[in-house]
Amino acid sequence: MSDEIDVQSFLQKYKGRYPQGIEGDRQIRQDLPVPFIETTDEDVRASGLSDDQVNSWLDYAGWNLWDFILGRASEGESGLIPRQEYETVSFVQQWANYPRFIRMLTDEIGVDGLLELARTSRREVGTKINVTRNWAASVCPILGRGIAVDLGFHRAEERREDLEELIQFGRRLQHGTWGGGPGFVSARGFQVPVLDEDVLTTLVDQVKPLEGPDREAFRKFNAKTELFGFMLHYDCRAGMGDTGPYPLPDGRFAIVRDHFLNETAYPWSGVAEGLPYCVTEVLVFPADKVTATVNEIMTTFTKPTNYLDFLVEGVAFARDTIDTPMSQLRVLDDAEMESIAQKCQKGTMEMYKTLAKKSRDEKIRDGIMVYTREFLQSHALRVGLWDKFVSEGFDTMHADAERAWPVLTSGKAAEVLTPVLLFGKGFPTVHKENQTA
Repeated sequence: MSDEIDVQSFLQKYKGRYPQGIEGDRQIRQDLPVPFIETTDEDVRASGLSDDQVNSWLDYAGWNLWDFILGRASEGESGLIPRQEYETVSFVQQWANYPRFIRMLTDEIGVDGLLELARTSRREVGTKINVTRNWAASVCPILGRGIAVDLGFHRAEERREDLEELIQFGRRLQHGTWGGGPGFVSARGFQVPVLDEDVLTTLVDQVKPLEGPDREAFRKFNAKTELFGFMLHYDCRAGMGDTGPYPLPDGRFAIVRDHFLNETAYPWSGVAEGLPYCVTEVLVFPADKVTATVNEIMTTFTKPTNYLDFLVEGVAFARDTIDTPMSQLRVLDDAEMESIAQKCQKGTMEMYKTLAKKSRDEKIRDGIMVYTREFLQSHALRVGLWDKFVSEGFDTMHADAERAWPVLTSGKAAEVLTPVLLFGKGFPTVHKENQTA
């Protein structure tokens, strides 16, 4: 069998066995030693995990990431930012430093505090304490572990306690959000109807019909705020997130969409001056003309792909600051939507100018800051720990990340990343009996 045919087989099925989508989820869950991707009140409190629990989680996470990467293949890039490079170095950085800060967070508020924190996504919009972070805060650093093992930094059996800490942290966030059962979106039918009914009803009750010029204006607002959030967050989707689909009466469904605009966490955030922290859209579609799924990073996929052509109702809200109470979420009128869209268009151009002045290495380091902050910062801010995180070196590049940099930012990166991302080597399993002192 030629290498090309072999690669194609791994693109079609994970490890040549498990397909994409709901059928792939069914097959791999059937083969797991234990159903540990499901959470219970008891097992999220466990401080030690068995080999079967760890390996079941790793096996599923490997398929889940493979499925996600293939779905993301059509996502565009600006061309100005070396995203693959900064993301992969970030994974190693996260594996090196996340366990310490996750322990700090857990020690501060306890397991019950984490569960309550993760309920935020049920009660609020315009928050980064959300389903994307439930997934990324564990899967991404553990993928960094796989890269570190592949690069020969350590063996798969080493740092077992850190691995278990990361798995349990992600599972606790998932449990707090969903209240038990499967934690991964892929195991929930690629649906993220996370908002409590009363919260959703309050939002949906304020939609208005959209047709003709009104629909076109809404679509332009959506496009300009999305692009700005995408660029502000260094060419990645950390600046946006969808939940749903939410079935509505009369054969309709809603998608609730956040675009994070005035994120003050980064040195280049001045381009967002005058914008609200987040705008949230409620998009309503006829279910007989559009179907939708949502993936692990809260990105909507539809059939047909031109779903916005079928938008029938909508409304946009603003959350002015990161800590604006939900009671002060406000509806945007047409004039303010136009003003925000224009500011976003101007801010996007300013962001392009900022990026054009930076070297490749500067942009990689900026991207690492974004990718490592995005998955924990909002949680730490909410409980008053962020300043402590920073003072104790959260942003400091770890020696392992610096060591991985030359390979992961070079032309040899694909040689490392292809087997890690596509061939299942990103989540090497463990066996306690093989550990040495």
